[in-house]
Amino acid sequence: MRLGPHDLLEYNAIYKVLICRDCHYAIQKNALGSHLLRHKIYREERQRLLSTINGLDIVEPDDLPLPNANTLPVDTLPVVSGHCCTVAGCGHLCASSKRMRRHWSDAHGVNGSNNFSSLARSVKLQTFFRGTKLKYFEVSATSSNAESQLSDDEIGYGREGSRLNAAPSPAQSTPNSEPCPAVDLETLIYFHHFITATKLSLPGAEDSLPASQYWEKDIIPLALQRRWLMCGLLAISAYHSATFEDETTARKIHRERAAKFNSEFFAGFNMIANDDTNTMATEAFQKANKAGIQIRSILNCTQWTLNEFTMSQETTPGPATFSQLESILRGIRSSVSSESVTSSCKDQSRDEGPQRALDKNGSLENDNARTMLLNYIHMLPYRMAEIFGKPDHDQDAPAILLAIEALSKCCISSFESDDLLGVWQCMAAWLIKTPDHFNRMVSLQNSAALVVLAYWAAILVERAESCGVWFIHGLSRRILLQIQEYLSTDDAAWALVQEMMV
Repeated sequence: MRLGPHDLLEYNAIYKVLICRDCHYAIQKNALGSHLLRHKIYREERQRLLSTINGLDIVEPDDLPLPNANTLPVDTLPVVSGHCCTVAGCGHLCASSKRMRRHWSDAHGVNGSNNFSSLARSVKLQTFFRGTKLKYFEVSATSSNAESQLSDDEIGYGREGSRLNAAPSPAQSTPNSEPCPAVDLETLIYFHHFITATKLSLPGAEDSLPASQYWEKDIIPLALQRRWLMCGLLAISAYHSATFEDETTARKIHRERAAKFNSEFFAGFNMIANDDTNTMATEAFQKANKAGIQIRSILNCTQWTLNEFTMSQETTPGPATFSQLESILRGIRSSVSSESVTSSCKDQSRDEGPQRALDKNGSLENDNARTMLLNYIHMLPYRMAEIFGKPDHDQDAPAILLAIEALSKCCISSFESDDLLGVWQCMAAWLIKTPDHFNRMVSLQNSAALVVLAYWAAILVERAESCGVWFIHGLSRRILLQIQEYLSTDDAAWALVQEMMV
């Protein structure tokens, strides 16, 4: 049974799993919505498809009994060459010799470097799921399935056999043929990952082109002519690989390589930023600078959100930490143009409140959670007046009101958008629409301004994260934790944020 546009999904009634025919692995029930969004299936079409899928009997990965050995291969799943441990009573399956040797060491205390063939036999393998739910099962060697010649444990395949959405493994083996000495394989691996996977996960900058085409047609040609720009793309690719890598050692290697590319990108970007020659006026320079600003914003967000942190930090964030937050906000603000924000985040009329905007949109009218959030925003000025009283400065109240009004409009536009570019631009739009005086209040850690900033993080940043903006994953939580530290002596102010988050 096939479902979705171009028969994207296939339901296997024997094993009760739903397999994506583009990605060639089964999708967990709780990940269906986000997976369909990744394939650009939006709103009404996605809801119709999910409604149909809800009527299917789909098992969870932990409840799925694996096929018996030598079962015929499952259609749409790739077949990989692997190994089966022949130690008595074991039968552990691995797709790579490196992992099998690690298994022997961990499970049997055996070093199999010199007698591999005596401790393992070659087999053909498949797996329904990837990531933490990956479990191989042995299949018959006779197969009509196209066999993969790669043995990475976390690989993805397109229908024509090309790799899709898979982070390159740092330990990935190279072909047996001798590579050309001038070829940098590390660079090629990350560049290949960028053009096949990472570019599909990034927001664009212009509405005239889909995001992936924007990066392919506008940014990559520039990067092929400027090493520092290419290093920026490679750094993003390496961070993207680290984000979706389950193995700790591999994730660390990706991040170390990202840091190396990142350093070279910033060295080049800062050099052209300080260039006082007439090259600054050229069209080529302007395009490269614009691309650099957007790449810098993504890298800054990624670096900050990938940094290890805990809920129980021993020290209260100091001025340098808050300065870093402000830098992130400025970077996001500078990464989108006012024109693209205006087109993607349309203003409602000034006398039109959130409820009237909801009433005009049937898809929002029945969404209680969204209605509640917008009502909290609508009531925020009145609640803040009760708690904070008369502001210290004559411009404080108008600045707060304008920031809240902009937040309401951006939220409505974000709720009306399901695509990654739309939610990213609506998130960034609020930072552009806030008045300068409000931004100064944030810099001074004014409690009222921080409450509004917390609303932005809890609603728009969280929504962008949930819609697939991977490089800000965890940003909402980090901002809220930091604001909570600054409002630790003002229980009433933090309560305004908490009541909205319940």
